[in-house]
Amino acid sequence: MSGPMSERWFRAPIFRFLIVGGTNTAATAAIVILLSFVLPGWLAFSIAYALGLAFSVIVTGRWVFSSHLTPQRTVSFIGAYVVIYLVGLGFVSLVSIWNGPPWLNGASVLITAPVSFLAGKFIFSNPQSRQVAHA
Repeated sequence: MSGPMSERWFRAPIFRFLIVGGTNTAATAAIVILLSFVLPGWLAFSIAYALGLAFSVIVTGRWVFSSHLTPQRTVSFIGAYVVIYLVGLGFVSLVSIWNGPPWLNGASVLITAPVSFLAGKFIFSNPQSRQVAHA
């Protein structure tokens, strides 16, 4: 694909989120899976999620959505991620209750990743408080 359509695609927030989110998701899933062999699933998920959240807070607002991470957005972003964390933790808990294999905990990111994009898009694309990041 070349021309204006492909150029627009590469500048779109969804493309940047796929790069950032894909990298974050793969790393988070790998950390969850590896830690699940030596720690309880809930703890493995919690550690991996906290690391992924730190990465997301640093990169998502500025690079994915071209916005500043204001104090209000920081609180909203972390609040959204706490809810998303609880959803993922619920999945990991079900894996444990059903005696699923440790590697299945990694599938939690298949639920949390799309919801994370939607939350970020909502928080950083709010037209009433949008502030474009200055390089």
